[in-house]
Amino acid sequence: MRAAAVLALSAGVTVPAVIHAPAAHADWTNITGITEDSGRYTVTLPSDALWVKVSVLASAAPDAAVLASTEEVIPYGSRVTTKEPLTLPLGTALGDYPVRVDYRLAGETTKQWTGGTYGHHKHVGVGKLSFDRPSTDWDHRTVVLSGTTTLWDPSTGERTTAPEGTKVRLSLPVEDSNISNRTINAEVLVGADGAFALPVTPNGSLQNGTATVLAAGTDLDPDAAAYVPNLGIDATLRYRISSDVSKYRVLAGTDVRVTGRVERLTPDGWKPFAGAPVVASGGAEPSFSTTPTSLGGVTAAADGTFSLNVRPYYATDAIYTSLRPSPYYTNSYRPYDRNDIAVPQPFSYSSYRITLDAYGKVTATGTIGSNYCSATQPAVLQYSRDGGRTWGTLRSGTAPSCGYNLSAWGYTDARYRVYHPETDQFVAKAGTSIRLARYATRFSAFTISPTRPVVNGKMTVSGTVQRKVNGVWKAYPGARLTLYFKPKGDTQWYWVTQSVTTNTYGNFSYRATAYGDGSWAMALQPPAGYFYSETNVKYIDAR
Repeated sequence: MRAAAVLALSAGVTVPAVIHAPAAHADWTNITGITEDSGRYTVTLPSDALWVKVSVLASAAPDAAVLASTEEVIPYGSRVTTKEPLTLPLGTALGDYPVRVDYRLAGETTKQWTGGTYGHHKHVGVGKLSFDRPSTDWDHRTVVLSGTTTLWDPSTGERTTAPEGTKVRLSLPVEDSNISNRTINAEVLVGADGAFALPVTPNGSLQNGTATVLAAGTDLDPDAAAYVPNLGIDATLRYRISSDVSKYRVLAGTDVRVTGRVERLTPDGWKPFAGAPVVASGGAEPSFSTTPTSLGGVTAAADGTFSLNVRPYYATDAIYTSLRPSPYYTNSYRPYDRNDIAVPQPFSYSSYRITLDAYGKVTATGTIGSNYCSATQPAVLQYSRDGGRTWGTLRSGTAPSCGYNLSAWGYTDARYRVYHPETDQFVAKAGTSIRLARYATRFSAFTISPTRPVVNGKMTVSGTVQRKVNGVWKAYPGARLTLYFKPKGDTQWYWVTQSVTTNTYGNFSYRATAYGDGSWAMALQPPAGYFYSETNVKYIDAR
């Protein structure tokens, strides 16, 4: 093959140029370094680097002495870190020292990086952490978190505890069955012995908490946060509750007394639950984790009894009594007791109308004007003849679908209104009073002459019309009248004329034709403000 290649070249044959495979790594320029809390040094070189040497220099001078050096590095994720902490000579002053890193990657030559520093500082951190109980329960809801601290001085190699008064920040996430997941944040001071303690009432389990030394403004380098042990919860509490209310219908904003008793299950059976946090609520049934529309709360007495005032607001409400949400209840079960209660709501009338017709009938129509009127409501048509000081009932009825139509015989002059008695849904309310009045009228005289007219002959119909003014009957001038005739043997009345009017004295006279035997009558055409009236019927026997 070598000979063939030489001959081919000698013959001037053109062959492709040789292409070298690329290096395993491009030129590595993005290098950073960090001093770990343990004293090791981590460099952002690939974990498969062929060779790495980390050196700490006394200064940035070209001929600076090497204070510490190691070629023993191990992978640290995608980076490399020294296998052991870098130990500077005892007595080396605390401070930041230049770092030189010599390295060789696959497919590259040996290179050097000098952009980092090694932090030669005292390191302070949190040591052992523990709770005084493995879990909490209803009777032991408070625990004490205890911890120790560590202080390492790399210049002497001495390991002690953090100085007295050092602050430790605690972050303790609480999980409580979604009742109110939250985080307890607190700061505690280290004592003279380098330890600290914090009482905690989590009302839930503690998961993934952290503790961190706060060393700002000091020459101490804080270690990374230490993890707090998880704290469990013993959810075995079972209770039962009963209650009663002092009233079953109240106006909105009126106090209702809720009384009852709560018990808990113990190894000796059901016992009074002293100190139980009772809560009264409305609007909807309480769930394990929520209390809709809380109305108030109280702590149960030593014998398990409780009593509190609440103010319901909803039209058809119920008062629920239970204990406040807690993660300690067995199987997320939260018993409650229910007392139904009615809270009549305010409302307004709509399409409110009251009329008095010419025959004396009063009619009231309208609607119990509320968008949430859902049941038949009572309605009463009332009257007053003394200007509204006292009221009587003309007609009582109901308002199906919240609409009413009430009629009754009224008075010549009175005030009228619609009244709604109190129900479970609505308060008692009277509508606007309306004065309605008409003049009373009458025929004081009515004659037909001759009394036995000839068939198809003429006869005179006459009389007098009066109206009552301030209690006195007076002539009614200008009244328009209608003359009616009903033939013998017929059941139907027929009007003869509608153009009869009274003179200034209230008198009228009309020449009518005697059509035959039959009945005759005159009636008033009542204008607005006047009652209807009519004459007695007169029978005419025509010849």
